[in-house]
Amino acid sequence: MFTSALVGIDLSAAEPPLLDCVADLRTWGVERAVLAHVIHVDYGRFAGLGHEEHYRAWLAERAATLADAGLTVETSVTASGRPAVELLARAGEHGADLVVVGSRSQQLTDRLFLGSVAAGVVRAAEVPVLIERLEPADDGTGERCVSACERSLERVLLATDLSEESARAEEAAVHLARRAGSIDCLTVVGGDGRGAAGGLSVEHADVAAHALLDRITAAGGRGAVRIEHGDPSARVPTVAAEGYSMVIVGKHGRGRLGGALIGSTAMRIAETAGVSVLVVPLRRWT
Repeated sequence: MFTSALVGIDLSAAEPPLLDCVADLRTWGVERAVLAHVIHVDYGRFAGLGHEEHYRAWLAERAATLADAGLTVETSVTASGRPAVELLARAGEHGADLVVVGSRSQQLTDRLFLGSVAAGVVRAAEVPVLIERLEPADDGTGERCVSACERSLERVLLATDLSEESARAEEAAVHLARRAGSIDCLTVVGGDGRGAAGGLSVEHADVAAHALLDRITAAGGRGAVRIEHGDPSARVPTVAAEGYSMVIVGKHGRGRLGGALIGSTAMRIAETAGVSVLVVPLRRWT
């Protein structure tokens, strides 16, 4: 399922730690990575044009490092006024089944800030998107980032409302089960004992979640069932802070129609979780 990843990188302080995250994808079974840089061209912004060879040389240096980690690495340099759309187009061209983008934290808040390109990729993607959590380095300069993606599969939290719209996220978890240290299945129900969108009761959620855990166990993994109460967009990040290494969440939640818009719950989780988040779309991928 996850064998080829396209990684969107730039010349910012986020680039070195993001590449560290790419090397970690070997534990997922990823064998090939495409390092893609999009020169952003729009009104008043043309500085990158004419320097394509410089960017290709820069990517080649980084590709060599990843090759040493056992990955087959390709590079791509293009220009576009719509970087998110361009990255997804390149992912399709290279047959990537995973897109990786970096996030960064706003220094004045504890909330994750995806940035316009990363958020645009998540909204429009029809393949899973891994949002790698990047934090400012603890040096007081604000000029360097560090990653929070080491051993991403060590302790995984699958956040699911157990609906058909979450089925692809569940499939991704089952696929990763034998490679992960553990995968816990979390379902959040409302304070009245029913799902946030009038869904399953606590009793039915518990039965369905244990059936999902049985699938994870049958695939060679292990984990536990967690039924929590409250608002999923607030509760999932709180649970994730209990030592989890990554969150898996479906792009669309219960009652959500298909289309390009990401569900509000998934976006909130991606913005506030203190770990990397794998957002899985409703559409089946190969």
